[in-house]
Amino acid sequence: MLTDKEVEQLIWEKASNIADQLNLEIFDIEIKGSQKNKILEITIDNPSDYVSINDCERFSKTIDPWLDEIQPFPNSYELVVSSPGLNRKLRGSNDYLRFKGKLAKFVLKNKEKKKTVLVGYIGNVSEESLEITEKETGNLFTIDLKDINKANLEIELQKNEKSGGAQK
Repeated sequence: MLTDKEVEQLIWEKASNIADQLNLEIFDIEIKGSQKNKILEITIDNPSDYVSINDCERFSKTIDPWLDEIQPFPNSYELVVSSPGLNRKLRGSNDYLRFKGKLAKFVLKNKEKKKTVLVGYIGNVSEESLEITEKETGNLFTIDLKDINKANLEIELQKNEKSGGAQK
């Protein structure tokens, strides 16, 4: 019997092939739950747009017969296909380039610096650093990529959405 990690690797390979055929990519695969009640969550991404419900459905219908064939778990399981979401994780320079100009939250490793959390707009990206224009102050920060502990997009509401209605 395969371990969850081995099953995950096997599924990742097949899921990546299917995603390529559908012009999608695999963002993450996670196996959760107990031995009797497994949940296989496959998070897909669309490199040129947002992931639609239709994308999730097409991917699910394509991978489901293969999963039925290989029976990755000894007991029944639930397949969940989802998108990274609006506040998705950012996983490095490719994501920073893709979302240049977007608002993001960065948690920094270096506690010696004055800021450990920085919310701002993604600017220029190099192999080693990233420019962030802080949302509140407009100050420009250059952060070493190695100093970023984690990052994710932030949802930015329009001014009239914050007040709950149209402006007068």
